[in-house]
Order: sequence, then structure tokens, then C-alpha cells
Amino acid sequence: MIASSNRQRWTGFLLASLSALLFLPGLGNHSLWNPDEPRYAEVAREMLLTGDWIVPHLNGRLYAQKPPLHFWLIAAVGKLHGGVDEVAARLPTALAAIGTVLLIFALGRRLFSTRAAWYSAAAFATGLKILRQGRFAQIDMLLVFLVTLAIWCWVRAEQLHESGDSRPHHLWFFVVAGLATLAKGPVGLLPPLLSILAFAALSRDRSLVRRLRLGRGLLIWLAVVALWLLPATLSAGSEYFQQMVIKQNLTRYANPWHHHRPWYYYLTVIPADFFPWSLLLPGALLAARRELRGPRRRWWLFTLAWIGVTLVFFSLSPAKRTVYVLTMYPAMALAVGIGLDCWIEGWPRYRRWLLVPLASIALLATVGCIALPKLAAHQEATALLAARTVPLAMAIVATIGLGASLGFLLGLRGRPAQTPVALATAMAAAGLAIALLLQPLFDPVKSAQPMAAQLLQRMGPGERYALYPRLDAPFVFYTQRYAVELHGEEELRRFASDPQRIWLLIERDSLASLTRPLGLVEVARELDPKQGYLLLTQPSPPP
Repeated sequence: MIASSNRQRWTGFLLASLSALLFLPGLGNHSLWNPDEPRYAEVAREMLLTGDWIVPHLNGRLYAQKPPLHFWLIAAVGKLHGGVDEVAARLPTALAAIGTVLLIFALGRRLFSTRAAWYSAAAFATGLKILRQGRFAQIDMLLVFLVTLAIWCWVRAEQLHESGDSRPHHLWFFVVAGLATLAKGPVGLLPPLLSILAFAALSRDRSLVRRLRLGRGLLIWLAVVALWLLPATLSAGSEYFQQMVIKQNLTRYANPWHHHRPWYYYLTVIPADFFPWSLLLPGALLAARRELRGPRRRWWLFTLAWIGVTLVFFSLSPAKRTVYVLTMYPAMALAVGIGLDCWIEGWPRYRRWLLVPLASIALLATVGCIALPKLAAHQEATALLAARTVPLAMAIVATIGLGASLGFLLGLRGRPAQTPVALATAMAAAGLAIALLLQPLFDPVKSAQPMAAQLLQRMGPGERYALYPRLDAPFVFYTQRYAVELHGEEELRRFASDPQRIWLLIERDSLASLTRPLGLVEVARELDPKQGYLLLTQPSPPP
């Protein structure tokens, strides 16, 4: 027993170390990029600046688009770190990614086998979308971690019940779901809860629903949310509640104002986002369906409910973004890990189910290496950087192809257990190369920091600057000065006619679309030839 416990601790330490090596290096090696990174970092910075941790602010105004948990974490890291910067903004995301990998491993080992757990953790950590989102200062990875933790709490409660423990452990699911709601709204509760209920229906187990104690659980969930929402509403007023709860959740789901996509949208993007494991997923599902029996089959059905309910829930909304369905990626990773375990147990019967996807990945990598120079030449922004970025990108794609090819050869030689290791290692190397070497090269066309530095260098004390056609958070964050927000051309012209020295950051296509000239002169411009900003001011110092 002691030996087994020590082995589990060392396994957890090894997995945490490998995950840390994958997600922690280079968090601060490039600027915060739109659309969300600088906005969330600025909200956290203003929390520290104002001391108001209850009601978030952006550019000195109430920010009622997202709950505060993610901002609290960034601000807390910033307080310890000496300020909110790129590392402070991204560290909570990276830690959430590491935590999710550990939870997936724990679920896989508890429900299936240690080998399936390792494969599941690897499939999650080295999928293309997770390699990016695990280092990006968005809320979604924190949501994934908390949803997975809530699922783990429920699974653990079910197993404790099976062992004869009648205490209400299931209620911890609702506590964690409340925290997930404080991260990104009711999506922290509804998809995982509906997945459990769908699983109860599939398995025809009414007692499972009774054990959830839905009434008491929902009250606990509401209490966790109310600990923040009630004082926030009392402080900011009923309009804040209306915006946060009604518009940003109910209206955004049922009648959204942007990100409209067809119902099948996620089916078209998940294969690329979950690459390369998406190519193994169909065969993994078929193998598990044939091979699994008893408790393992029961829990495999739950992973299907988790995937299916999440996919349907977000597909029903007209608004769709790829990050919305990230909470089902742990379930897809578990499905891949289970399938790989079944393939190895049934080897060589399932030989082609593993070798064909690996050969396909190697072929896609070869095609990608050939196509990359032509694709880069047709992108105006990347064409400026092609001399440096294209060879490196080709080497990264080739690394993935080599990993798939090595896995293919290992399979041919009767070593199937090592084939996923080869592929995951190649994906991890590619992910680190993208993060450490490739992404920083795009800062000249993606970062607002150089233009913000030019603005600060030119602005005098007390002078104002404005952004048009909308508030763009990177400039607020990197100047650490609030911007004048302009709504429409009439406000723009009033600002431009100010007799005092003013500065205007305006997107070049917005400037070109104005009905008549502003009477300002350009003093600096960003490199992006299409959507970059111009810095304008009066042609001569005002009298």
C-alpha cells in the first residue's frame, strides 16, 4: 500500500513537471495580443490601481462583460509579481492547463487504466488548440479546469457512494460549478450538469439523479455566485446586473449580436483544433464500443455524454467561437486514451486503425511544408516577416511529420504502446517551438506596445489621446493611461477640433472611410498594412 502510494505521488510529480515544461516557459516573451489578452490584463491592472475587487473596470468605466474570477487571479499574481505584465496575465491560464492535465490523468486512472490515463493526458496537453490556449490569457482554460474539477468531484462522489459512504459528497460538484460560473457565467454549470443528467438517462439510473440532490446543490451553486454578484449589484446598480446576467448570458446565447455561425460550425473546426488526435478519435470510439465491458463501458458512456451534450448545447446558440467548446476537450482526450488502450490490448487486430491515422498525419505535414511558403506570401502581414517565419514554421510542421512517421514505424515493428508517445513528444516539441521561437516573431505586426511607446514619448503632461473606431485595450494597458472613447464620426470630429494638443489612434481603413479629411497629420504608423493604427495629431502646436 505504501509503495503504491509513493508510486502515485512520483507519477503525479512527473506528470506535473512535464506539463510545467510544456506550458510555463516563455510566458512573457511576446506582448499581449488582441482580442482578449490585453483587455483582461487591463481589467486586472485597474483592480490593483483602484482597489475595487468587486466590480471590474476597463478604461475607468464599469466592465460588465465577464465575471471577475479570472481577473482576481491575474491581479493576485500581479500583486505578488510587482505588477500586471505578460507573465502575470498568462500564468493563471498556464496553471489551469497544468491542473487540467493532472485531473484528466486522475480521471483516466480511476475510471479506466494507468495506460489510458497517460494517453489521455498526453492527447489533451498536445492537441493543437490546447497548446495555444494553455498559454493565452483568456478565461477559457480556467473554465476548462474548473469544469473538469467539478466532473472529478462528481465521479469521486459516485465512487465513494459505491464503497458505502453515504455522505453528500456530490454537493462539491455544485461548489466548483459555482466557481466556474464566477469565471465565465452559467456555462460553468449547465453543460456539465446536463452531461450528468444525460448519462443518467443513457444508463437508466434514476438513483444517480437522486444522489445529486439537485435542489440543495443548486442552492449551494447560487450561494457561491451570490457571494460576489450580490455585493457587485449593490455597488454598481441594477443596470450592471441586467448587463452581466441577462445580456451577457441569456441574450448572448439566444439572440447574439455577433459571432454568428451555422449549426454545424464546430464539426468543421474541431478536427483542426484537436489535431492530431482528432484523426485517431473515430477509430478510438469504435474500438472502445467493441471492447469495453462492465464499469469501464459505463464510464466510457459518460465521456460520450460529456462530449455530446457540450457540443449540442453550444451548437444550439447562433453565436459560436472555437473556445466555447473547450470544456469537452478533456472528454475527447479521455476517449482517445481509452481507444488507444483498447487498440494495444487487441493488437494486432486494430493495427490499421492506428497506422492509417499516423500515415495521414505524416502526409499532411509533408503537404503543409510544401504549401507554407505560398500561403505566407498571400498574407499581407506575414509576408513582411516571411524570411524569418516561414523556414521556422516549416521546421515545426516537419517535426510533427517526423513524430508521426516514427510512430508509424514503431507500430509496424509491433511496439504500439510507444507510438502515441512519439506523436505526443513531437507535438510537445512543436508547441514549445511555436511559443518560444515563432510567436515572438509576430510581435511587430500584432503588438500594440511599440505604438504605445511612441505615443507616450510624444505626449505632454495633461494631453489626451483617443481611440477610433472603438476602445482598443492594448493601448490602454501599455500606456497605462485612460483613452477618450469616441462613438461615431461626429464625436471624432469634435475631438479632432480641440484647440489643445490631442493625439488620435485610428485604424487606417477607418480613416480612409471618413466623409472628409480630419485636418490632422500622421506622425507614426503600425506595420500591419491592412488593419494597423495610425497616430495623428495637429499639424503644428496649438497657440
